[in-house]
Amino acid sequence: MTLKKFNLLLIIGVLSIFKSNAQNTDFKNPALKYYLNPEKTRFIQFSGYMEFWARYSELNPGSLVNDQHETEVYDFSIRRIRAKMTMRPTEKLTVVLQIGPSNVNVNSKSNTYMDLLDAYAEYKFSDYISVGGGRSTWTGLSRFSTGPMATLLYDMPAFATANAGNTDVTVRKLGVYIKGQIGKLDYRMTLADPYTDGASTPKLNTAVFNTDGAHQLVSGYFKYQFLDKESNETPFSPGTYLGKKKVFNIGIGAEYMADALWHTTNSGEVVHDAMKNMAVDIFYDTPIDKERGTSFSAYAIALKNDYGPNFIRNIGTNNPATGVDATAVSFNGAGNAYPVVGTGNTYYAQIGGTLPYFDHEKKGMQLMPAASVQYSTFDRLADPVVVYDAGVTLLFNGHSSKMTFDAQRRPIFGNVASLEDQPAVTAHRMTYLLKYRIDFN
Repeated sequence: MTLKKFNLLLIIGVLSIFKSNAQNTDFKNPALKYYLNPEKTRFIQFSGYMEFWARYSELNPGSLVNDQHETEVYDFSIRRIRAKMTMRPTEKLTVVLQIGPSNVNVNSKSNTYMDLLDAYAEYKFSDYISVGGGRSTWTGLSRFSTGPMATLLYDMPAFATANAGNTDVTVRKLGVYIKGQIGKLDYRMTLADPYTDGASTPKLNTAVFNTDGAHQLVSGYFKYQFLDKESNETPFSPGTYLGKKKVFNIGIGAEYMADALWHTTNSGEVVHDAMKNMAVDIFYDTPIDKERGTSFSAYAIALKNDYGPNFIRNIGTNNPATGVDATAVSFNGAGNAYPVVGTGNTYYAQIGGTLPYFDHEKKGMQLMPAASVQYSTFDRLADPVVVYDAGVTLLFNGHSSKMTFDAQRRPIFGNVASLEDQPAVTAHRMTYLLKYRIDFN
């Protein structure tokens, strides 16, 4: 037998093993899940996905693309690639490994690599309590603080993971957690060693994340499930079940990190500031007509953020700009950035739902329109931050294969000469995005 034939037979054999032991996915294909015992209580499973973006953005004032002044840009990027292995060698122990890059765009040609994202183990004592540790996205505060899963719009709201890059790497931290479900109460609590921002120095009366030895970050999230229970096997929570469940939850969360930030006073004294964030959210997802495939989904959150005096962070998701002209820059900074999080309050709501199947017999493609609004009042700004998103998703195979069109309107804040001046809204910019997501199973 030739090596080529042997490799072919080996691949066919492995696929047949997975096929014979697997559950179906949105594609009606076998999941890549191989059971390790006849009782099917031990297994190894592989999964993953990719998100591709095509985008037109009206850029912030002073934005540079390859050292050229640009007011708009068309770009292509891979927002995320994920490859994940989940192993359950015993009925109580689960091990998760996940790798993948984010924001693969024209600005990342020299640093695209497969990041180590998750590497953690979890032991389940009972439904009431599981304990885990390692590098993971397990955290508290709110429903979407762990990152995206089955989103209603093109992506999660940016403020949900607004500390990314300051206290974590791609929303991941090293730490331990406990979680469980007691009746209708679902809880998670975490203790993590945050990463520190190695480039920040204290600023006058403006808090920034510090470079001192990091204190541990404590967080927790508790939700009461009035209707169907949600799974807590992974840290991620869906943005919609597409009518497969009837869910109504109210959650409350908080996170605290002592001396997370610092600033200087007028006298030159360095003062450390604690990070104190609290959130209350509500999630409702229900079928309307299961035969026709119609459903409704809604989510709302109120956040109170305290990072210290005048803290604010501009974030440009998957930013297409390569720089900014300091003589023409707005308060927003380069590209598509805008004030996402700061000391103050944030209110956010999103609604949407699925329309009837195109083919009721095959229960195939359907449309899912949705819209959201963020309203934030930050101490540093004279005007509130109001961001609108509206879009529609074409579901080819549920969340496993879908295309989303989104339009976003964001505010532009004028630059100011001193800290005593509060930036005000001077204009607005639009971004139009087409996303395709495909699961690897």
